[in-house]
Amino acid sequence: MNNKLISILIVIFFINIPILSLAHDLPKPTFTIGAMQINDNALDVLKGPGVKIDNSHTIAYLTVSYYVSPSLAFESSIISSSEFSASLPSNDSGLLHGKSYSTNGTLTITAKNDTSYLIGLKYKSALNKTIDVYGKAGLIFWTTDFIVSGGGTLTYNSSTHNSKTFLKVDGSDPFIDLGLSYKINKNTSLAFDFLSTAATSDQGGVAIDLSGYSLSWVRNF
Repeated sequence: MNNKLISILIVIFFINIPILSLAHDLPKPTFTIGAMQINDNALDVLKGPGVKIDNSHTIAYLTVSYYVSPSLAFESSIISSSEFSASLPSNDSGLLHGKSYSTNGTLTITAKNDTSYLIGLKYKSALNKTIDVYGKAGLIFWTTDFIVSGGGTLTYNSSTHNSKTFLKVDGSDPFIDLGLSYKINKNTSLAFDFLSTAATSDQGGVAIDLSGYSLSWVRNF
């Protein structure tokens, strides 16, 4: 599934909102706040002898869901910024985003993901009166800064860098989410999710390649 297909599906979804809304007794909009333990494999391209990668981070997120049928909802989310790093030895070299790099001295490359935004569709199905299962699909919009620091210097794309941002990339990629929610009372639930992005910009390493698990609190408006 690519970005163009998801965009078409979202447009079709909006076109059908009036019809779907009139045809059903709809659930109330929901507000979700939670924490997610994520891994980002964007720096895995740097793996090699003497390279240490920290690709785990805890983020917070907020989601608003608007139902257009008892099972189908449009969702928009915001997730907090995150950082992942790779410590490189001296005289290391390779490719990052299709450009060559080399190190003179030990240094650290940090991938800093700014606040990201997600839009998508959610389909849920009830297992019983208290447990729902659901799936989501959509797009994540991201911006990533690659920052070099440490005692050495980095030569990237024929330019020398130290203690500065040497690359900034942004874009959008598809994501999928599978989850389960447990109803505590009429208006409150707990939810557990697995999220994964499908990076489509692989040029010697991607800018964002997330997967992770989350626990969240869900409240009906």
